[in-house]
Amino acid sequence: MLPLGLLTAAQGHPMLVELKNGETLNGHLVTCDTWMNLTLKEVVQTSPDGDRFFRLPEVYVKGNNIKYLRVPDEIIDLVKEQQQGQQNTGQRFVVVVDTEDSMPPIRIPIDGLWRCLCPSIDTVAASYSAARICAPQTRKPASRPRTRNKNAPQLWDRAFHSSSQSQSQATNEGPTLRKKIPIRYLFKGPRVIRQSVVPKSETELADPYHQVPLAHLYDRLRQMAVQEGGYDTVMKLVEYLVRVRGEKPALVHYDALIRANTDAENGSVEVVKGLLKEMKDEGIGADSGLYHAVLQVLAIHPDYLLRNQIMQEMKERWFGLSPEGWHSLTTGLLRDRQLEVAMDKLEEMQSDQIVIQPWLYDIFTYKLCEAGEVDEAFKLLYYRFQHDRKDIEPSVWYYLLNTFSSSFHYEGVKYIWNLRVATSYLIPSDGICVHVLNLAARHADPILATSAVRILSSRRTALAPFHYEALLAAYAASEDLGTAFRILMIMSKAGFEPDSATTRPLFTHLSQPSSSLSKAWKTLKSLFDDGHTIHIAAVNVVIEATIAQKRFGEAVELYKELHTICESGPNTETFNILFQGAEKGQAKDTAMFLASEMMALGIKADYLTYDRLIMVCLHADDYEDAFRYLDEMKKVGKDKFQNGQKGWWMRFGTAAEMVKKCTEAGDERGTAMLAEMKRRGMDDPKLNQWVADHTSTARYWNPARVRHAA
Repeated sequence: MLPLGLLTAAQGHPMLVELKNGETLNGHLVTCDTWMNLTLKEVVQTSPDGDRFFRLPEVYVKGNNIKYLRVPDEIIDLVKEQQQGQQNTGQRFVVVVDTEDSMPPIRIPIDGLWRCLCPSIDTVAASYSAARICAPQTRKPASRPRTRNKNAPQLWDRAFHSSSQSQSQATNEGPTLRKKIPIRYLFKGPRVIRQSVVPKSETELADPYHQVPLAHLYDRLRQMAVQEGGYDTVMKLVEYLVRVRGEKPALVHYDALIRANTDAENGSVEVVKGLLKEMKDEGIGADSGLYHAVLQVLAIHPDYLLRNQIMQEMKERWFGLSPEGWHSLTTGLLRDRQLEVAMDKLEEMQSDQIVIQPWLYDIFTYKLCEAGEVDEAFKLLYYRFQHDRKDIEPSVWYYLLNTFSSSFHYEGVKYIWNLRVATSYLIPSDGICVHVLNLAARHADPILATSAVRILSSRRTALAPFHYEALLAAYAASEDLGTAFRILMIMSKAGFEPDSATTRPLFTHLSQPSSSLSKAWKTLKSLFDDGHTIHIAAVNVVIEATIAQKRFGEAVELYKELHTICESGPNTETFNILFQGAEKGQAKDTAMFLASEMMALGIKADYLTYDRLIMVCLHADDYEDAFRYLDEMKKVGKDKFQNGQKGWWMRFGTAAEMVKKCTEAGDERGTAMLAEMKRRGMDDPKLNQWVADHTSTARYWNPARVRHAA
């Protein structure tokens, strides 16, 4: 076991390290901190069996993992030459126990070299001797550190002061004052307390650690500095070491105080800044371990200015980052919302083959999703699954599926659905299934849509019309017309009557110029021949798509063949679609034929039927039939409501067309129509201006008067 001073002298020289697991590391020592944590470069790693070798650019080794250390003899000779002025003042022995329980104790003589390299060795040896003389104490087995109860009264919760007045002020102001008082007060006051002044019994009451060796106290300090809930213990222990035991403030004290500030509740970056300033004022240099401790604090209490300062100082002193340091640095960047910089650091860690802990990936995932960077979150998920899939928690899968589905990220949803949902590793909620169903409809993925509907139906969830519509859209976009038409039939059997709103996805597909309407009609005939009941909504959408392609004549022929495949026959919506085609094609004669068909079949007209018949008549030279249909419309719908008003009337576009027609013809009924529009809330300044501009022209040319005169 080597003293810390010898390790410090060995920096920059070759070193052989044997770990507790049997592996050996042969490389150049770069840094060594107070916890015997080493950083080696240009390392050759040997397996425990000695049959495999690996070359690594840099390795960070924790002190508690080291079994043996070996440095070249010339380093030891060099240190001896530097200390040859020191003379051996007597032989003392210290028992050094190896980290392995199976190894026997080793008696090492304490000579001048030990005293010059480790000045406190006499104190340590004496403390070990005192510990052996004392009666043995039974220690409880190690257990998980308990978290401090926030509401329980604290035995020690104050700032450090050197005067009684300051102590009373701290007691009155409460625990929050601790962060505001300069930390230098911790090291003020007397260095040594004379034990002879106080009786032994009173000394034991005032000093509960008076029989504990310093070595044990420092071990306790190192342990509590990295333990959850150890903030108060570290503060009290450092105060005790400095004030009562008279220890000179050193790097080990500042390191422990800084590490204690990783506490999320009590820690503060301002306290860390004060500690670093005190170290600089006292001339205490920082090592790699202390810089890593500051980065750990900044991962919880971010401060980008201090982080940049620490990284610059480490660069100037040729200190490299350990894997834990990389994690702390990246976490701090994420806390500062510097996602791009953090992603760059993550890529550096991946390229350097640093083992990245799963919790860091999880933090990246949540932060990217919160920022809306779902593409980057999906790339990160893909990388994790390809390299270490077992470390992805189910909660992360579920969170990503929910985020991807609500953000309509198709690649991410498809990836997770196939890996986790389809294999029953993940059970999505109803809301996620609905999002996935809509996403599948948007991207024409009937397989994904069917899978989502299957999960919903397996829970005895009553499917609503929008479920069927999304499923219909997925099959229609994938050009599976047969299944799309069957969904309309299933929807009808479930008690939901499909209409023109339901068939919009089919209409969007069939109205495309590249779409084959004859194929759609043949599909309906084939389904009818197979014994399926064809719903009229399926026929109507084919007729509507035919009209949209400006093939009104073919649409009328399809209407005439309708009864051969649809037993229920046409409905009001069928004729409204045909009247719309007649209006666009200005085919009044065909419209009159269809109107007579409608009356013969006993199908009742709605306000849309009359509105479109009026438009058909307005395109003819003799528009008197338009007024007759308007009168019939008002008579039939006088007791019905339309747009919050009682009684049927024309839509705005139809009424405006009638006003223009009357104005151009010099028909005075146009003025009455304009007044009625204003009464019904359809007043339009542009229409009023158009009527005013064309009224004077109509006085000189009145075709209606000419026709009436003839």
